[in-house]
Amino acid sequence: MSTRINPVIKPVIETFRAIYGRTTVFAKSPHAAINGLLVMGDAGTGKTHWVRQALRDAGVQSKVEMMKGGTLTAASLYVKMFLNRASDRIMVFDDVDLLGHPEKNKIIPMILGACQEGKNRQVTWSTARKNALMEEYDVPFEFEFNGKIIFITNYTWDDIKAKAKQWTQAFSSRFNDAECIFTHEQKYMYTRHLVDVEDMLGANCQVHEYKDDKGVLQRGYPVDVVEQTINFIDDNYENFSEITPRVAVKIADTIHYNDDEEMMHIMLDSLVK
Repeated sequence: MSTRINPVIKPVIETFRAIYGRTTVFAKSPHAAINGLLVMGDAGTGKTHWVRQALRDAGVQSKVEMMKGGTLTAASLYVKMFLNRASDRIMVFDDVDLLGHPEKNKIIPMILGACQEGKNRQVTWSTARKNALMEEYDVPFEFEFNGKIIFITNYTWDDIKAKAKQWTQAFSSRFNDAECIFTHEQKYMYTRHLVDVEDMLGANCQVHEYKDDKGVLQRGYPVDVVEQTINFIDDNYENFSEITPRVAVKIADTIHYNDDEEMMHIMLDSLVK
């Protein structure tokens, strides 16, 4: 018997199923015409999780260069693209601000060149001299990029238009996109769904382990911590500035690792408006 999905969260679940499906097809199609995938929208909802899961399930994880947060110089990006230029390689930029970068006048043309439709995609270094990193890896001033790029960002299309400016149309045409924009109620219900149905904080937890009373390593958090987390979310979700799966993990972590109850409540209350 199939479980009926709450209509409030059905669009959320369908959005992430689509991201999973698109990423899987994207990863298994090295010779497709469109070589960029853009996953954008609300922070902490699970964009990265579903992209990573799809790449794992597609069996291409060893071919992925994952860049998480932080900053890249134009020169280091150029070298990384050169090292990942083969047709079986996938570069994933997760919350790496390429469009608002001080060197975006160099960076955006590189990305656009790498994601040009079809084959013979040229990436070019814009100055007449090589830097030390290019010298170290013997990177030419121009090379053919045959890999793929996945761009995961908290930006919306409006943000992208504001930052990409004259490159907006070219950027849009080179990327298939999936947008994750949800209401506060949808985020709350989806988080509850993940905790209750998918056991996100228990046996299916991907981010935490603990030792039980017998010293046995267990995945997730103890049952009483999960129950307290659910109760806190239910009592306060309307007053959270954001309520997402990431916030649920923060709450569980705070409860699990705080022996001082007064301090625990101070920390939990800091998550509420």
